[in-house]
Amino acid sequence: MTSRGKCLFFLAATAVLWSTAGVIIKSVTWNPAAIVSCRSLWAGLTLVFLLRFRGILDLSWPDRTQWGGALALALLSFCFVGATRLTTAANAILMQYTAPVWVALLAPLVLKERTSRRDWLFIGLTFGGLALFFLDSLTLQGLQGMALGALSGVCFAGLVLFMRKGRGAPPMKILIYGNFLALLGGLYFWGPPWPSAGDLGLVALAGIFQFGLSYYLYSLASQGVSSLEMVLVTAIEPILNPVWVFLILGEKPGGWALVGGGVVLVTVTGWSVLKSRVKLS
Repeated sequence: MTSRGKCLFFLAATAVLWSTAGVIIKSVTWNPAAIVSCRSLWAGLTLVFLLRFRGILDLSWPDRTQWGGALALALLSFCFVGATRLTTAANAILMQYTAPVWVALLAPLVLKERTSRRDWLFIGLTFGGLALFFLDSLTLQGLQGMALGALSGVCFAGLVLFMRKGRGAPPMKILIYGNFLALLGGLYFWGPPWPSAGDLGLVALAGIFQFGLSYYLYSLASQGVSSLEMVLVTAIEPILNPVWVFLILGEKPGGWALVGGGVVLVTVTGWSVLKSRVKLS
């Protein structure tokens, strides 16, 4: 397999691993904040082990930008897990998938980058798709989940912006310290009612593979594929996430949510592809 072929394989594996988050979160009976904390423990240890094995581990004290990225990652974890528990997996992941929209909205403030008229068109289409979600019969709990899902998209955008602002700095340092912050942030919620040994094992597997190994593979893949390929291949995640939940747990998203999700998925992916091609030309 060629180097580029390996990178594409790593990227596809990353998207598949990420897509298992919904079914794992919904299967474990424990406080959502405790799940985040425990998962982050295992994810952080996995990243430290893998980077130590390669001889590139850097645990020096982060600068302000890296701390900002670490905080964004920790908040992203709490918001997404909370959203997945309060609403459908489809709603949660598609709300998070709006992150590029928030990047476009916040980039002028954080990076002094201009948002074009074409960007505003796609932003409007994305929010139009999100509006369709609210045509379904949502409970108060569902609305709270949607709000947390939207916040997870904002936090994901913050992670991207801080990584871009600190361009040239090791991104793995942000991921390791982000998991450390998430571990500390959820420690208070470790307690009864305790999950079963099977649930704890599932959280450990999520930390090692779904969160730790996936980001490690993502960093390797980014070195050998184009930004266009990264956009297209990782679009597997928001498609597979609700599929696993439906097949294993039988959860069905609402009709309007499916329509709105389709609008969001197509708009954000198409917009990202267009921007990638412009940068490559």
